[in-house]
Amino acid sequence: MDDLEPPSRLGLIPELRWLHKTIVTNALSRGEVLMSGGTRSDYYIDKFRLFSDPGVLRRIARLFSPIVSEISPDLIAGTELGGAIVATVVSQATNVPMIVVRKTPKAYGAFANEFVEGPYEVGQKVLLIEDVVSHGREVLAAKSRLEELGLTVTVCAVINRGLAPIKSLIQFSLPRGDAKTEN
Repeated sequence: MDDLEPPSRLGLIPELRWLHKTIVTNALSRGEVLMSGGTRSDYYIDKFRLFSDPGVLRRIARLFSPIVSEISPDLIAGTELGGAIVATVVSQATNVPMIVVRKTPKAYGAFANEFVEGPYEVGQKVLLIEDVVSHGREVLAAKSRLEELGLTVTVCAVINRGLAPIKSLIQFSLPRGDAKTEN
């Protein structure tokens, strides 16, 4: 295999095992927590414990190389805030330009009231990256905003807690007893 050719998805299995182990070791908290959508869970993944380590963040970004090669996007997009962090590093690693999708439109500046930051053109293909998804509502709203602008969007997350219809690098779930899981 050429050194510049990205690894196949099957070749990523050891890397995905590393990612799962890294999450469990560095970013996982057990116990009942309130999630962003107002529901409760018996565990929490603190993504910033992953993304604050430059080596871990670069290694996560490399996991997106086969996806970028497969879909050949014109742009990498990241959701505010964690998705934008990962998208920035993926953009740097793949040399594909990036944009950011805000949760709410910016209320100031030359482009006030817009959800999308950065240049794009109608018809471009976009890989929209999210960090951690539970129910997927926010990333699906970001996808809709991009599609309303005439962009073709593929969504991929770093971590799917196993409950959202979103493709991701890993599905993350833990064995549960009678703990609350409605998220």
